[in-house]
Amino acid sequence: MKDRIIFRLFFCCAAVISFMTSPSILAQDFLMHAWYWDYPKDGCNGYTGSSWAVALNNKVSELKSAGFTYLWLPPLSRASFGNCSNGYDPKDLYDLGEYGLGATGFGTRSELNQLISSLNTNGMKAVADVVYNHRDGGAAENNSAVKQYVLNYQNPPKSPFPSDRYRITIDLGGSSPFGAGDYYFKISSKSGGYAGVGYKVYITTQLKQNGTFQGTVNESEPNGGCDCSGQCNTSDEIILNQDMLATLGDDGTGTCQTDEFHLNLTSADFTSAGDKLIIYLNNTSSTYSDHRIYGFYFDPEGPTGGSSYNPLTTTEFNYQTYTDFTNMPSAQGSMNFENFKPNSGNASTTFLNGDWDWPWFFYDYDQGVTDTKNKLFDWTEWLWTDVGIRGLRMDAVKHFPPSFVGDLLDHLHTNGIDPGLVVGEFYDGNSASLKGWVDAVYSSMDDASKAAILPRVFDFSLMQSLKDACDNSSYDVRNVFNSSIVDAQPGANGFNVVTFVGNHDFRDAGQYIQNDPILAYTYILTNNQVGLPCVFYPDYYNVSGFPNAGKSNIDALINVHKQYIHGAMAHEYLNRFFTNRDPYFFAGDASKLLVYQLMGLSTGKDVIVAINFDDVPINLWIGINTTGVLEGETFGDKIGNSLLQTLTVSGGRVNIQLPARSYAVWVEGESPVPVELVSFVGTVEKNNVLLNWKTATEVSNYGFEIERSQISKVQNQEWEKIGFVNGHGNSNSTKEYSFKDENLEPGIYSYRLKQMDNDGKYEYSNSVVVEIKKSTFEFILNQNYPNPFNPKTVISWQSPSDGRQFLKIYDILGNEVANLVDEFRAAGSYEYEFIPSANTPSGIYYYQLGVNNYIETRKMLYLK
Repeated sequence: MKDRIIFRLFFCCAAVISFMTSPSILAQDFLMHAWYWDYPKDGCNGYTGSSWAVALNNKVSELKSAGFTYLWLPPLSRASFGNCSNGYDPKDLYDLGEYGLGATGFGTRSELNQLISSLNTNGMKAVADVVYNHRDGGAAENNSAVKQYVLNYQNPPKSPFPSDRYRITIDLGGSSPFGAGDYYFKISSKSGGYAGVGYKVYITTQLKQNGTFQGTVNESEPNGGCDCSGQCNTSDEIILNQDMLATLGDDGTGTCQTDEFHLNLTSADFTSAGDKLIIYLNNTSSTYSDHRIYGFYFDPEGPTGGSSYNPLTTTEFNYQTYTDFTNMPSAQGSMNFENFKPNSGNASTTFLNGDWDWPWFFYDYDQGVTDTKNKLFDWTEWLWTDVGIRGLRMDAVKHFPPSFVGDLLDHLHTNGIDPGLVVGEFYDGNSASLKGWVDAVYSSMDDASKAAILPRVFDFSLMQSLKDACDNSSYDVRNVFNSSIVDAQPGANGFNVVTFVGNHDFRDAGQYIQNDPILAYTYILTNNQVGLPCVFYPDYYNVSGFPNAGKSNIDALINVHKQYIHGAMAHEYLNRFFTNRDPYFFAGDASKLLVYQLMGLSTGKDVIVAINFDDVPINLWIGINTTGVLEGETFGDKIGNSLLQTLTVSGGRVNIQLPARSYAVWVEGESPVPVELVSFVGTVEKNNVLLNWKTATEVSNYGFEIERSQISKVQNQEWEKIGFVNGHGNSNSTKEYSFKDENLEPGIYSYRLKQMDNDGKYEYSNSVVVEIKKSTFEFILNQNYPNPFNPKTVISWQSPSDGRQFLKIYDILGNEVANLVDEFRAAGSYEYEFIPSANTPSGIYYYQLGVNNYIETRKMLYLK
C-alpha cells in the first residue's frame, strides 16, 4: 500500500489456520518466523548487546496482544561453528547455552527458559527448528566404514564420499613400523571417471599441526612415479604444512592417471613415543571425486630397505571422521560413526546418492539405524518435556526418508505428545513432490496419530509464483491461482500446507521479493483455502536490507481474516484463466490482477479480494458468484485502499477500482473502514518532531493517541503515550491534524497513531521514523585575528544549540565599550568584524561571548 495508511485495530500475525475435522472449525493459530539469517548475536559481526532470546522475550506481550500463538525459533543446540552460527551445524544436541560454555547464537539456556516461560504465561507456544538430517563437530575417530567405502568405491551410480569430511592418519613412532624416512603416496581416481577434477594434498603431524603454514605449490606433471611408464623418479616433493594443488588424470601424456608425492619425514617432525601423520585430500572445487591413496611406499632412515604397503589392509593406515559425539559437555545424545552414513551395516551397499542418501550437509544421519532413530526420538521428547517446545519445524526433510517423520509422530503420540504445529522444509518448487512428501509421511503414521497430528509442508511452488507476480513484469499473475499445492494437486488439503513469502534461506541476490511483498502477503493472508500463512520477521518489523511489507499493513489483513474470512468453506477465482465471469476492463490489464471470492462463512457474508500487481490503476466490471448474494447487495472495503470503497451488485456484477500496486478486501453487508488516513508524516525541526496527518473520512472518531518509541539496535521497541488529539467524530471531508514533540535528545524515534472510536475500539497507523541528529558544534570562542590589530579584527565562535547570543567588548577596568551582538540565533558557526570607533584608545580589551548558559571571555590588544 503506497498512498494510504488505514486505521483499524489490527493484530500482529504471522500465520493463520482454521483447523477442521469434517467441516467444523476447531481452532485458529498464528505463527511467526521470528528470526532471520543475520539476526544480532552478541560478539558477532560488530554487534555487542543482549541476545535474540532476550529481544524476543521483550516482544512477547506485544505479540500476544497481536494474536500470535506460535513463534518459530532458530535451531537451539550448541553449534560446531561457534556462537556466531545459526545452529544448522548441531554439535551437542542437549546444550542450549549452558554447561559452562556460555550462550549459543540465540542466547543462554536461562534466557531461553525465560522466553518460553513468558510464552506460556501469555498462552503462546515455541516452535523449535529441529535438524534430523545431519550433525557436525564431533571428535575425530577411526571410521572403518568410510575407509572401506572410499577404497572400494565402485563406478556411478555410487557417489564419492565428500573429501572434506575425512582425513587419513598413519601411526608414527611407538610400536608402529613407521617413523623418520621417505614416504611415497600414490593417488588416482578409483573409477578413472574424474579426470580434470582438482584436489589438494596437505600433510602434517600431531606435533607440527599448529606450525607455520608453508604456502601453496602446484604439482608438476608428469609425476606418476614408477606406476607410470617412463616416469620413475618423477614424484612431486611435498613438505609438512604445505598445500599441494593437483589435478586428477592429467599427466601430460594421456596414458597414466597417477599422481605420486614424496615426503621426507625427520625425527624432529613427530613425537617418537607416538604420533600420527595426518593427510588431507580435499577437493578444490564443488565437485567431489573418488581419488584415494591406493598405495604407498616407505623407506626408513638408515640402511634398511623400503617396502610397499596396501592402504586397505595396513592397520596403521586409518580414515578418520569427526563423528565421535560420546563426550559432549551435556553427556547426552552420544553417537559415533555407526549412527551416520556409511556405517558398518551399509558401507558395501549404500550409494550415497540422491536426495535421501547423499550427505548434503555435514555428517548425514542414518535414520535406518535403530540407535540413531531412538536418540533423535529421545531428543525430541526432551525438547517437549524439559524445554517446553510445542511445535516442530523440521529442516531439510527432502534429504531423509519421510518414514522417519511418520515414525517420529507415532512415537510422540504414543507418549502423549501431540505438537500443534509440525512442518517440514522440503526445498522443491514442484507441487507434486511437495504433496508426495506429505502423503509419504501419512503412509507411515498410525490412524491414531493421523487423527491427532497434522504434518505440513512449506509451499515453495506458490512462493515462487508470488515472487514472479511481484517482480516479473511479463508474468501473468493469474498463474498464482494454479500454483499452490492445494490448487495444483488433486486431493491436497490446505491443513497440510504452510504458505510463505520469504524466509532465512533467501539471502542471494534476486531470491527474495524485491517489489511490494505486501501484495504476496495479501494473497496468503486472505486465501484461507491454500494453507497456513507464515510471515517472516523482517517483513513484519523494520529490518535494514529487507523490502519491508509493513507491520500495520499485515495487521490489517490479519484482522480482516480473523473477523471475516476465518472459516470460509469455499472460494472462486473470479478472473482465472478461461473464466465465465466476463471481466470488462476500462483500465488495467487482466494479466496483472487477481480477483477471488470467499464463501461458505458462518456469518453468511461473502468476501471479495482484489490484488493489482500492475504499475497503473485498474478499473473493471466483473461477475461474481451470486449464490446467496442478492441483487443490490453492497460490499464494504475493510482495508481502505480501493478507489471505490463500496461495491454494489448490479446484474450479478461489481465494479472494482484499485490504485497501482494495491489491494482491497470487500465484505458483504459491511461498511467501509470508519477512519481513512490519507497521510501521516513526521518532520524534524532542530530537536523537535512535528507530526502531521490527514483523514479523508471519519466515523465515530473519538481521537488519536500519539505514541513514541526510541529505536535501538536490538529493536526492543517499547511504545509510550506522549499526547492526545481530539477527532472530529463523523466527517466526509478532509481533516488535518498536527502534534509537536519537543526537546528531544539525539536518536532515532518511531511514532504511530492510535485512533480511538467513541465505543472504545482502537486501531494503529503505520509508524513513521525520524532521526534527531547530534549537533556537530561545540561551544568555542576563538582568539581574534589578527591580534594585536589595527584598524580591525575578526572574532569567531560556534554554538552547539539555539538560543540568545551576546557579544560584548569591555575595557581593562570592566567598562562596557561595545555591544556587538544581542539576539536569538540558531546553532552554528559565526564571526563578527570589529572596528573600534575613532576615539577608542590603544590598550588591552576583553571580548565576552554568551550563549544560553555558556559564557567565555578572551583578551585582545588594540594598537593605534
